[in-house]
Amino acid sequence: MNNPTLAILCPQIILVVSACLLLLGFQHRRLSKTWVGAIGVCIFIAAGAAKAWISSGVDATEIAEIAVDPHIETLQWIMLGVGGVFAGLISQRSCGEPVESAAMLLFSTAGGLLAAMADDLVLLTAALALAYLPLVLVLFVSEKTPKPEGATLKFAIMAGLSLCLAVLGFVFLYAFTGTTTLSMMNLHGTGSANQTAMISAALILLITGLAIPLAAVPFHFAVVDIVDDVDGWTAGVLLLVPRLAAVSALLRICLLPSSVAAHLGVALLLVLAVITLLGGALMALTQTRVPRLLANLAMAQTGWWLLGLAVICWRVQQGDSLELKQARAAWTGQLGTTSLALTGLSAVFLSLGGGDEKCRFTDELTGLLRTEPILATAVLLFLFSLAGLPPLVGFWSQAALLWTALAVQVPNPLDLVAFHGGFVTAAGAGVVGGLVMAAVAVHTVSLMFFLPPLNKPQPRRRRAARLVAIVLAVALVAASLFPRIVWDWLIR
Repeated sequence: MNNPTLAILCPQIILVVSACLLLLGFQHRRLSKTWVGAIGVCIFIAAGAAKAWISSGVDATEIAEIAVDPHIETLQWIMLGVGGVFAGLISQRSCGEPVESAAMLLFSTAGGLLAAMADDLVLLTAALALAYLPLVLVLFVSEKTPKPEGATLKFAIMAGLSLCLAVLGFVFLYAFTGTTTLSMMNLHGTGSANQTAMISAALILLITGLAIPLAAVPFHFAVVDIVDDVDGWTAGVLLLVPRLAAVSALLRICLLPSSVAAHLGVALLLVLAVITLLGGALMALTQTRVPRLLANLAMAQTGWWLLGLAVICWRVQQGDSLELKQARAAWTGQLGTTSLALTGLSAVFLSLGGGDEKCRFTDELTGLLRTEPILATAVLLFLFSLAGLPPLVGFWSQAALLWTALAVQVPNPLDLVAFHGGFVTAAGAGVVGGLVMAAVAVHTVSLMFFLPPLNKPQPRRRRAARLVAIVLAVALVAASLFPRIVWDWLIR
């Protein structure tokens, strides 16, 4: 393709155009959920093929508003994989309009892909809006009961507040630098009090605004309430798609060189990482409702993501190219591992819903080994990976993140190199959080493996969700067996 802009944006164009055709072509002629799911998977495969073949070899430096590197491409592949899985799982839903849900998923995934590579503030704002706002319609068409309408309102307020704070932060950045291009921004300034205050305000607004869709503590209440009110498919989408878009935008901010970011930005990220990691793990320990348990597990993993972003932000300010590459590889690996495990758990819980109901309480998992041994094993693998237990890939990804955090060193008054106290504290919180997550995993697994079923087993009709869960569990085992290959691919 001669036009580099069209070539690099080909996956997003395919997703958006296909979503529009779905809405226009099947507005009056309704398709079955199975057909919609199959079409959605084919669209994501086409977008992935376009990214692999058409976009490969394109020089992104020719496009002023776009910034692409291998780590961003890996992040985009994670988004495409998550979107493709949930597109296929549309056929397993017990409620909602399949065509509208598939179209909104395509729009939201396209927004996440665009946010990962946006090098312009206007483009980044549009990408975040495209990632958030379609999910409001997904909530609206999911069910026609008062509870989901409340969930729709909560998510709309959350998305609107996040966008408002992010845009206000972008305004401060533009006012200070005079440009909307992120790669051209110089945030070092002259060190005056006014300039420092402006950059500090921008960082606070941006980190706070993007922490809302990430469900970082103390901004987690809305997301936990939302996923408890909707069906299993919508809950899984809300826990991953907007979160990946928000963390992509936050990565773009962490890559900005700024002397203020080396202190205030890193401090904010570390504080959020510690309280989110520990808060999510502790809340998961006492949770008896499956949707809220899944939300708390995702919240604890967000703490790991924020820790990785803090390391990246520090390395950018120090100008350590090799250490920055290693930190980004570890962060991307943790992102992929978490997405794989959470998507797998969503598929398992979706397949366990009998009839028109969904798996709502952890007691429903009691004795699962006797009724569904394969699914019980898949849940064990996913939970143990999220907890960071060896030898699963979650252990290797969390160990890599801890290693990059403990590798951060600062000079002390004796001209000796010492560990950074904030990163040491965050690493300690990661270890404690991992132990709590291990307790959550052991408790859930003990219900499935060591107790008899409470009720008569119900027939399982959602075979596609079961197959997806098994495939993802096999992928997790394969990645766990060959962690060196995965690391070499990430660090390439």
